Amino acid sequence: MKPLLRWLLRLIGPALLLFFLWRSDLNALGAALVGVDLAPALLSLALMPVFVWVKAWRWRIIVREQGYTPPSLHDLAALYAIGLYAGGITPGQSGDFIKAWYLRERGVPLGPGLLSILLDRLFDFVIWAVMAVLSLAAFIDVFPAETRGIVQLATIGFAAAVLIATPGLMARAPREWALGLALPLLRGRLRAALERLRDQFAPLSLRFTPLLLLLLSTIGSATSTFVRIYLMYLALRLGDIPVLEILAATGLIAILQALPISFAGVGVRDAVLIAMLQRHGHPAEIALSLSALFLLINIQHILIGFLVSLRYPPGETPPTTMAEMQQRTEN
Repeated sequence: MKPLLRWLLRLIGPALLLFFLWRSDLNALGAALVGVDLAPALLSLALMPVFVWVKAWRWRIIVREQGYTPPSLHDLAALYAIGLYAGGITPGQSGDFIKAWYLRERGVPLGPGLLSILLDRLFDFVIWAVMAVLSLAAFIDVFPAETRGIVQLATIGFAAAVLIATPGLMARAPREWALGLALPLLRGRLRAALERLRDQFAPLSLRFTPLLLLLLSTIGSATSTFVRIYLMYLALRLGDIPVLEILAATGLIAILQALPISFAGVGVRDAVLIAMLQRHGHPAEIALSLSALFLLINIQHILIGFLVSLRYPPGETPPTTMAEMQQRTEN
């Protein structure tokens, strides 16, 4: 029953998309796509390397703060692209964790590798948590009056949890305090698992310089994401949409895409965009066209990540660059 339930949850997004398409004028949808301004759309796609390299830079900082020598930035960028490919074809982007197996082949144990990916995601969620709170102002009137209190509570609760958990996990003192409270309450396998996790977290300590670099790289990552998305709005000549609402919608979509209710955000992304654009007098067909352009970004990630994965097959000794050789010699 559980596997069936998981698959039913994954079909929520595609079912939403089919419903929206059924209610839409497909001729108007086709006309909107044909009329796309190619210049901003192509520029958005061309900015993918910037997006990947900023993400890889942040991941490298995290691995180093765990006490391991990270691979070169070039190597990590390739692995990040592979993660985008694997995450794009799995519910909730769960395939992204395949990067930990690649890290293991490069000297980082599997447990810390998985932890590095979790921390990398948490830093993304710090930005999107702020955007989620902004989405309350932009979208709260979309929900029925009787549910708005629950939506507000859930959104603020999510934001607070992320904003507290991320620095709390990175800083040694609050992490040890929380683990010290939890360990005596557990027995058997749960206690052993938490103790292993405690050992993996042990090297992490919230120091000013790495924290500053992590925040800068996270802001850079969010900025590159937003610029690419905003260019797709311009491709459909949607310059009348307030930037604050675009930011809020982007954050809400990022959070919904991380849930195991869709593939590559199909359906859930459309629901948010339709709700936002209809407030400004744009029909659902325009929102679906915009969602298709966003899907094009995901498809680009999947295709390029797949091609990179052919160059970096799992289980094989990774190619050694001159920079890595020099780094190993210095160590």
